[in-house]
Amino acid sequence: MAGIGFELRRMLGKDSYLSEMSAYLYAAMVSSGPWLMSVLCLSILGLYSYSGFSRLDQEIFRTTIVYVYAFTLVYVGYIQLVVTRYLADKFYLGEERITLTAFFSSSILVLIVGSIIGIGGLWTFELTITYKIIAVVLFLIVAMIWLAMIFLSAVKDFRSIVQAFAIGTSISVGAAFLLYPVMGLNGYLLGYTFGQAVIYFWLLARLLAEFPARRVWDWGMLSYFLKYWELALIGMLFNLAIWIDKILFWFAPDSRMVVPYLRTHDMYEGPIFFAYLTIVPTLAIFLVKIETKFYEHYHDYFAKIISKKNLSSILEEKKGMVLMLKESLREILIVQGSLTLLCLFMASDFIEIVGLSPIQKPLLQIALIGSLMQVMLSVAVIILFYFDLRKEVLLITLIFLFSNAGLTLLSMKLGFTFYGYGYCYSCFISLLCAYYFVSKSVTDLEYITFAGQPII
Repeated sequence: MAGIGFELRRMLGKDSYLSEMSAYLYAAMVSSGPWLMSVLCLSILGLYSYSGFSRLDQEIFRTTIVYVYAFTLVYVGYIQLVVTRYLADKFYLGEERITLTAFFSSSILVLIVGSIIGIGGLWTFELTITYKIIAVVLFLIVAMIWLAMIFLSAVKDFRSIVQAFAIGTSISVGAAFLLYPVMGLNGYLLGYTFGQAVIYFWLLARLLAEFPARRVWDWGMLSYFLKYWELALIGMLFNLAIWIDKILFWFAPDSRMVVPYLRTHDMYEGPIFFAYLTIVPTLAIFLVKIETKFYEHYHDYFAKIISKKNLSSILEEKKGMVLMLKESLREILIVQGSLTLLCLFMASDFIEIVGLSPIQKPLLQIALIGSLMQVMLSVAVIILFYFDLRKEVLLITLIFLFSNAGLTLLSMKLGFTFYGYGYCYSCFISLLCAYYFVSKSVTDLEYITFAGQPII
């Protein structure tokens, strides 16, 4: 995403409030588009309950969307980082033409395996056959949207991404409204799915217009799954770590079965999801300003090494990179910390606005703190990826996954008062580990760089 970040940063150079606001809005959409638009759709469509949409239908629809986004993120995770690394290597060699071929190969993998997972998972729920078929199609479309977003970072056309999500989301809402009176719940989901399909095909059209396709299958990309197996595991397990507490709460004693075997947890889900929304501004700032600035220093540091500059020049560039990294982390902490504190003080008002129960206030507050640490953890992991420390990131991912699962189970046994603490403490533990490795890698950067080179 750094390429898109540079494009957005040019908008900041126009020295106007409108261009600056536009840059950050674009960044928010690019970094969190599918997630933000799904929340917006659910919020708008939720109002339709006052026009004849039964409460049961609303709960089935909402839970279906949550399941689709949760499990597509975990599922597509195994391919996201591997493909990103493959594209980065090919672009470095000037082989951009491979982009569409790699996309086709990835799509075939995602669709074949995704069809098996989608059918196997959704068929267990006691819903109509028509609804299940539409849900499987939605699962595949959303998975393909996640995949397309990776390749669109090569295009650097952030406007197409924003337009796709804006128009597709509008169509999802409008089509759901139109089809519900005709087809009931099936029409509601079908309308939503149609809008998501528009998003995907819009993104696909942009890729087709940008890159030529010489063949459909790319064997070279498949070899990267063996060469960079850690990336496949990290992508899948890190997303699972983010969702594991929610999944476990779906099977908690106080969870609720909407229909067999579609489960939800009313008290836990709402505060956690709303807390996640507070990290969107930080993700936008990271994309527009911080990652691009870090990349410039990172690029110059390794350019000097490749050019065989003298050691003092290399160390001076490293000093600038470390200083910039410290300033960036401080900026993230100030922005996200201030926003988190504001939300903590206004938790009572926020709960009233979004319709949560007052007893969920402590859970929302601990979730806000957890979200702050999760976004800091994500930034630290990205920095470690720049230094190609895959095994360290894999260790952090496993710590995040197992600590979140274990502490969440413990909080469930301790009762409602402790809900959310498992997620929060797991983020804290993982964050400490991540920043230990970041600090160590920066200190030992010369050793890591030169020791990692092949012996000739």
